[in-house]
Amino acid sequence: MSERRPKLPTADELALWHTVVRDAAPLISKDRKAASPKKVPVPAPLTQAPAPLPRVLEAAPAVKAPAERLAEMLRAVPVAAKARVNVQLAPSPLGRVAGVDKRTDEKVRKGRMGIDGRIDLHGMTQSEAHHALTGFIRRSHTMGRRMVLVITGKGQMPRGEGVLRLSVPRWLREADIGPLILSVHQAQPQHGGGGAYYVLLKRRREG
Repeated sequence: MSERRPKLPTADELALWHTVVRDAAPLISKDRKAASPKKVPVPAPLTQAPAPLPRVLEAAPAVKAPAERLAEMLRAVPVAAKARVNVQLAPSPLGRVAGVDKRTDEKVRKGRMGIDGRIDLHGMTQSEAHHALTGFIRRSHTMGRRMVLVITGKGQMPRGEGVLRLSVPRWLREADIGPLILSVHQAQPQHGGGGAYYVLLKRRREG
């Protein structure tokens, strides 16, 4: 007995089949759960670090001039202490020189020797005071005076040092009147203290 071959569908049957299954949907098993959509991780929002605040540079302290620093130091000194400041004149012509005995020089220094003449330079300019002092010393020596008082005043500088007070000792060393002088000392308080000088003159040679 010969084997029967399966009958192939005709073209019309294939077209009918495709029409039937065109709108068909596959059946889903009850045991099969619908796959949940895969979650895509959301990247954390990028946070930018706050920009650092601009650094404020502190201004460097101003360097003060020496005169300003000196003025500040002097303002910090109590008034009572300022009055006790002793000023050293350097180089100083104060003191006795050769030709004056110690006893006489001691009398001059302590203000115990009689004053034969005096000149007050207070209020003069340096030029006026220099000229007046030179003429006074020359005249006093010519007149035979021994002990004269030169008043300068203490002045108004920060530490009580007047311009004339500092200049007079230097002028007394100058060649035109220096040879006429034996000794120079700061006056005692009753004669002006720090604002005056005792000047002992050499004796005038007769003939």
